[in-house]
Amino acid sequence: MNPTPNSLPAADGPEAPAWGAVISMALGVFGLVTAEFLPASLLTPIAADLGITEGAAGQAVTVTAVVGMVASLLITSLARNIDRRHLMMIFSGLLVISNLMVASAPGLTVLLIGRLLLGVALGGFWAMSTA
Repeated sequence: MNPTPNSLPAADGPEAPAWGAVISMALGVFGLVTAEFLPASLLTPIAADLGITEGAAGQAVTVTAVVGMVASLLITSLARNIDRRHLMMIFSGLLVISNLMVASAPGLTVLLIGRLLLGVALGGFWAMSTA
């Protein structure tokens, strides 16, 4: 019996590398790490632009770290039945929304909400990408 091309066993040849997935993960990591660490070097200009103290602007870094830690601990148990690919797209979307909010923030409140969303994206992305 001659097998048809669609019925060949999976062990006949090597599986093609998923370069699209590798590139998308690399871009996600680049975006997250840049968004996480860039504001630390720009706190003085951020404070001046928003008319707040440098200490208040520093809370943008703190809120991201704290929320990221909590999100990384909770997301694995909360999202265990959700497809990881969809979760990674959601976290990437949160990254984009967060960056847009922070870039256009008129004051401290919007800045902190944007950084809070970044913390959720960071914690979730790292927790799910290692799995």
